[in-house]
Amino acid sequence: MSGAGVDPERLIEELGGRSEGPARRATSLRPPSAPAPDAAVVAHDAADVALAMRTPGTHDLAWLVVPTDVEVAPRLPDGSVRPPLVRHADPRRVLAYLSRVFDVEPRPPLGVHPTAVIAPDATVGARVRIGPHVVVGAGAELGDDCTIDAGSVIGDGCRLGAGTRLFPRVVLYPGVTLGREVRVHAGAVLGSDGFGYAAGTDRPEKIHHLGGLRIGDRVEIGANACIDRGTLGDTTVGSDTKIDTLSYVAHNVRIGRACLLVGFAAIGGSAVLEDGVVLGAAVAVRDHVTIGAGARLAARSAVSKDVPAGATYMGEPARPRRDWVRERHRLRTLLRDEER
Repeated sequence: MSGAGVDPERLIEELGGRSEGPARRATSLRPPSAPAPDAAVVAHDAADVALAMRTPGTHDLAWLVVPTDVEVAPRLPDGSVRPPLVRHADPRRVLAYLSRVFDVEPRPPLGVHPTAVIAPDATVGARVRIGPHVVVGAGAELGDDCTIDAGSVIGDGCRLGAGTRLFPRVVLYPGVTLGREVRVHAGAVLGSDGFGYAAGTDRPEKIHHLGGLRIGDRVEIGANACIDRGTLGDTTVGSDTKIDTLSYVAHNVRIGRACLLVGFAAIGGSAVLEDGVVLGAAVAVRDHVTIGAGARLAARSAVSKDVPAGATYMGEPARPRRDWVRERHRLRTLLRDEER
């Protein structure tokens, strides 16, 4: 698909928007700071538009994507005519579309590498790609079009839906279930025991984790992220949720659909994130807390109590954004008064 390129009409047909200027097929995707002949460039805002307009080579673009409400001069600073435009209300969504069109992500060749070890009773679907030194345990099931990169381990009884990809050195403990088109990046560990112990005067006694881990469709899990299995029931992650690099999800957590967890997020045991929750970088959520649907937590927030649906919280401890801003203003006022 990347070799064929893409016409603006195709993009507009699928995503909406409108074109200005003669249409031309784009054969690559470039940033505003580094245009190339016959490339497409996506400008997210007025600053990106200004950068693209003053960067040499922009006149050779196939087309430039700009926000609907941003004015664009008819000529570049050097006097040449600007490239054709595609106007769209959400350029970031256009970027996501184009990045998929031009993606040339390498994959292992079709088939099973001779160094892979696959249990005799494992089920492997059609058109799979299994790389070197992969291990697939007893009773595991891999759907059609799965890609398993080098050194990954799929434990006994795991189930992977069609089109799922594991990047190098991913570890799935026994019994983990992944839906369709899941992407798990290098070094992630899914389904390990949670941190559960019965404290005693002599020594902590381990609580064995007998539950599982179930992950929905189209979930993406970043490099070196860790998600624990449940103690008795399952830890669950809803479809279309995205979990960033180095994040941690503890046992019995329930994460809804279409949530976003930015890097270093840490979710305590039995916490509940309802649909559409967004956690900024390094947010910490206490165990047994519920975060309502559509709530947003700013980076480095520490969540110790339930958060209502649709709310925006921030700070340590996390509190409504308006309260946090008011407190910061009062603190600055007090400090200024003391300095006087």
